[in-house]
Formats: sequence, C-alpha cells, structure tokens
Amino acid sequence: MKLNKAITISIVAHIFMIVLLALNFHFSQVKPKSSNNHRQMNATAVNAASVKSLLKNIKQKNINKKNKEIERLRIMTKQKEVERKNKVEQEKKTEDKKRRKKQAEDEQKKKKKTATDNKKKRVADEKARNKKITLEKKKKEDKKKAAEAERKRKIKEKADAEKKRKKKLEDERKRKEAEAQAAMEREMELQMAAETEALNAAHRQQVMTEVEKYRLLILNRIKYKWIEPEIKGFCDFRMKLAPGGLVLNVTIVSGDQLYCDTGRRAIYKAEPLPMSSDPDVFAELKDSYFQLKNSDDE
Repeated sequence: MKLNKAITISIVAHIFMIVLLALNFHFSQVKPKSSNNHRQMNATAVNAASVKSLLKNIKQKNINKKNKEIERLRIMTKQKEVERKNKVEQEKKTEDKKRRKKQAEDEQKKKKKTATDNKKKRVADEKARNKKITLEKKKKEDKKKAAEAERKRKIKEKADAEKKRKKKLEDERKRKEAEAQAAMEREMELQMAAETEALNAAHRQQVMTEVEKYRLLILNRIKYKWIEPEIKGFCDFRMKLAPGGLVLNVTIVSGDQLYCDTGRRAIYKAEPLPMSSDPDVFAELKDSYFQLKNSDDE
C-alpha cells in the first residue's frame, strides 16, 4: 500500500512537470517571428527530446523502484516464512517436550495407581479373610444358640400345652356355668315377659275401656250442643285434640253437607271436650274418628 502511494505521488509530480513544459512550449509558439526563429525551433526540438528522455528516465526509475519494492517484499515474505517455520519447529519441540513430560507423569501415575491397587487388594483380601473367620465363628455361635432355643422351645411348648389343657377345662366349666345361668335368665325373662304382657294387656284393656268411655262422653257432649237436622243423614269427621279437651282441628271425611256443617259448629261449641288425664288414654283420643247421624238410625 505504501509502494502504490509513493508511485502515485511520483507520477503526479512528473505529469505536473510535463504540463509546465508543454505550456512553455505553447507560449514559445505564439510569440512573433523573429530573426532567431531557427534557434527557437531547435530549442523546441531539444525541449521535446528532453521531455521524452525525462519521461523515459521517470518510467525507468519507477520500474526500478517497483522492482526494488517487489524484491524487498519477496525478501520480507521469505524471512517471514523462515520465521514461521522456526516458530512451528519451536512449537513442535515444545509440544514434544510437553508430551514426553505427560508420558512420564502418566507412567508415574500408573505406577502409583498400581501400587495403590495392590495395597487395596491386600487390604481387601485381609478383610475377606477376617470376615470369613468371623462368619465361621458366628455360624458356630448361631448353631449353639439355635440348639438352646430349640431346647427352650420344647420346654415352653410342653408348658403351653399343659396350660392350654387346663384352660380348656376351665373354659368348659365356665361355659357350662354360663349356659346354666343363661337358661335360668331366659326362664326369668320369659316369666317377666309373660307377667309384663299380662300387665300390659290388663292396662290396655283398662285404657281401651277408658277410651270408649271418653269417646262416648265426647260424642254425647257434642250431641248436646248439636242441633240435629230434620232430614236423615250422617257425617264422618276426624278431630285432633289437645290435652284438656281443646279442639285443634276438625276434618270432614265424608257425609251430608248439612250434617257436617252443623256437626262442626257443635264440636267447637262443646269445647272443652271431656278428656282423661291418663297419657295412654289421651294418646288414643288425640286423633280420633267420630260420626254424627240421625237419631232414628241409632
């Protein structure tokens, strides 16, 4: 790049000189003719020859300069190639040195590892031998313990069998006693159940007797308040009562409209209706069916 720049500057300078010479030549041509015309023509011819010679010299100088630069570059390139080869050779030597060093280190490590592995093997062999001795010893001890355990097991098995036999006898005795006790308790329960049933039946009979009595009292009280229609008919109704004989609700089930309307009014007029203080009697009467019908049909 420096060479090209120098050549360019040189060419520009020479072109500038040629232009100046050409201008000088032009000015010499436009001057008036004189007696020295022949000398001027000779001078012009000399100047043209000088310019041509100068250009030739400049060109030759440029060629020489370029050749010198090419030679310099060739020498420089050759020198760099030598330097590169020297560097590669040096790097190769360095690499060989590192490789030999690494080989020596690897060999040393290998020897060290072999020694370590041999030591580990000796230690492992010693441990295996000791373990085998220990296992043999443990096996003998286990065999001895097994024999002792078997002896104790047989003694315990015999004791357990005896204990089991005695327990079986005791369980059988307790079972028979329990069966006898259960039979006696069942007998007593049956007797108590029979007595309870008889009492319940008697109480039920008494309750139903009371229920019938109060149903009749309730119906008579309603009839007392009832204005019986002159035509024949009937009305079935259901009453829900509260303690004390209060009427909670009256539902018509079926019947003649006139009988049902007059009967409903009579029921509410008859409050409070007769009612027993016995809870069992009230339970039978609190939700009951009644019927009002013509007196001739009764």
